[in-house]
Amino acid sequence: MLLSQIISFPVSILLFIWMLRIKKNDPFPKGSVLKMVITGMLCTIGATIITIGLGLLALVIRLGPGTVKEMLTTQNTEVAAGIAARIEAMNGQPTVWGTFIRALVFTALVEEGLKYLAMRISSKKPGVIKTRMDAVVCAAIVGIAFQVAEDFIYASGSMLLAIFRAITPFHFLFGAIMGYYYGLSLVTGQKSERVKAVLIPTLIHGLYDFSINCLQINDNFIILTIVFMVLTFALTVFMIFKIYKWSREGTLSEPIPGLTPVEQ
Repeated sequence: MLLSQIISFPVSILLFIWMLRIKKNDPFPKGSVLKMVITGMLCTIGATIITIGLGLLALVIRLGPGTVKEMLTTQNTEVAAGIAARIEAMNGQPTVWGTFIRALVFTALVEEGLKYLAMRISSKKPGVIKTRMDAVVCAAIVGIAFQVAEDFIYASGSMLLAIFRAITPFHFLFGAIMGYYYGLSLVTGQKSERVKAVLIPTLIHGLYDFSINCLQINDNFIILTIVFMVLTFALTVFMIFKIYKWSREGTLSEPIPGLTPVEQ
């Protein structure tokens, strides 16, 4: 929706400028910032391709390779119609469990996994990430770039959802959380923190998408949707205030001891 894009783009640009201002005394190399933006945007395309691929794979498994081959090669309209009817019958009414799995795995895990990869690629150059705040800012920029690209290709059937997406930069939120735990992993050396850097944003992302997709099952889920919308908005605002506080107090700005190119 055009209204969503008009609102969301300035929000994303303001957050992007704020992230760069946090780094004004020790800026990222321009090439690295460009990598963060480009890889973040490319993640949107990658996520779409992977999601479609997973959906087709699931279809092949359910139908069987023989049926898929017949569907692709048949010129008999009755056979084609029969296969189409079979697919429609298999889809049926969405279930709560199926909707949760699709939201968590097909969407959230794919997108957050790709953004984690983008963060690692764009910060691979030695000296890009020197503090935990650097990791937060880097991952947040990747998330902002992802959101900008997604907002320009995403079309919501609901005006409320479109406007909410515009005023709630949740990919920025997911990125900041990811960067926080990734930075913590560089300090502690614990791989479990890197796992958290992917799994915690994935869980929050998956629960939010699940609450939205539940409306396809029953309109009575509107209360659940509103609750998660409010919680996501509140968590985003909380993270913005936390980053502001960290940058003002220098809480996460201490150099990471013993950081080497190999650890990045």
